Amino acid sequence: MIRFFIISATVATFAVPAWGQLTWKQCQDMARKNYPLIKQYRLVEQSTEYTVSNAAKAWLPQVSISAQATYQNDVAAFPDEMKALYNQIGIDMKGLNKDQYRATLEINQTIWDGGLTKAQQDIARSGGKLSLQNLEVELYALRERVSQLYFGVLTLRTQLQQNALLQELLQSNLQTLNAGAINGIVTEADRQTVQVELLSVAQQRIQMESAEAAFRKMLSVMIGKSIEETEPLEKPVFHTPSVASQRPEILLFESQKQHYEAQKQTIRAANMPRIGLFAQGFYGNPGLNLFKDMTENRWKWNYMAGIRFQWNFGSLYTQKGNLLKLSIAQQQTDNRKDIFLYNQTLKITQQQDAINGMRRMMAGDDDIIALRTAIRKASEAKLANGTLTAADLLRDVNAENQALRTKALHEIEWLKNLCDLIYTTNSEP
Repeated sequence: MIRFFIISATVATFAVPAWGQLTWKQCQDMARKNYPLIKQYRLVEQSTEYTVSNAAKAWLPQVSISAQATYQNDVAAFPDEMKALYNQIGIDMKGLNKDQYRATLEINQTIWDGGLTKAQQDIARSGGKLSLQNLEVELYALRERVSQLYFGVLTLRTQLQQNALLQELLQSNLQTLNAGAINGIVTEADRQTVQVELLSVAQQRIQMESAEAAFRKMLSVMIGKSIEETEPLEKPVFHTPSVASQRPEILLFESQKQHYEAQKQTIRAANMPRIGLFAQGFYGNPGLNLFKDMTENRWKWNYMAGIRFQWNFGSLYTQKGNLLKLSIAQQQTDNRKDIFLYNQTLKITQQQDAINGMRRMMAGDDDIIALRTAIRKASEAKLANGTLTAADLLRDVNAENQALRTKALHEIEWLKNLCDLIYTTNSEP
């Protein structure tokens, strides 16, 4: 019995007319656009823009309004002897009230912040870039999943085409046997042997059609477009990649290091002094002139303006440790990058060897098929003359079909290895 096996998630050799074909590249682009994660790109960009914009607003004047009402058990006052002296010259020294009120408007303008605002903007930009690169890594992995489904459909369609050719061959031989049975040249057992094989091949076709439909439906979901059973898929043409670009994982490692560096700058800037201008105006009782308030005791307007220097030394105690932690994180990122590149080198070497080995194996496939076909035709002639049994004919038919399948599988494996190498190196197909 001819035994078929399904090679899933690989490259196929199914040749169809070029007009109206859905290509491998189109499926890749459609799957990327259809993938829900792609919406995160704009959201990350918007979030980064808002964060950078908010950080820049630190240079705008900062305005605050406050109001307070207090009661205290004692206030500043002149001695009783001095009050008596003032009374003698006609000055009533009432003193300050123990209940005091103030409504204040204050404006602060930073003129130097030690680079903190710029560091905060840089860390927002590097964080956004890091998030986008994480998305790119995940979307890059989507390419492999699409390829598995796309080439799986092509593989199954190729096997269905081979199945149809085999059924046609068996049906032709069955007709020959039917004619021979009428003439008494072929036995009924020989005719039934071929008929059973034909039924078995038909059952295998049902299994392959079911698998092809499953792959096709999954691919349709990924690309957001329904693929009909008769819709042709283009057989990709891959060449050995010569120029490779950086994998998104490499760029992710670099983005991570840049983000750590931006965090370092933020730590350094946070420990720098601040210089700013301020202006404060308030309406209340008492005001700034306490002596006059002691005599008049009324609400009035007051203001002050100046320059302020501020330096908080507390965070300097932990600065060195925090910077060392970020340096260690950068070294760990470098180590993960080295491991990734090491594994990439091993994988590329393995894939290149597999490509070269498969190319050498493919060199003799056509000669083998030609010989198997000649043997099968000779067996058919012997069967028609009654000098060969149906079991012997099926053995030669199976051998020829195996040679045809082997050639197809060799080409499939060769293209599969090329596709894997293209994915590994991130090169153009």
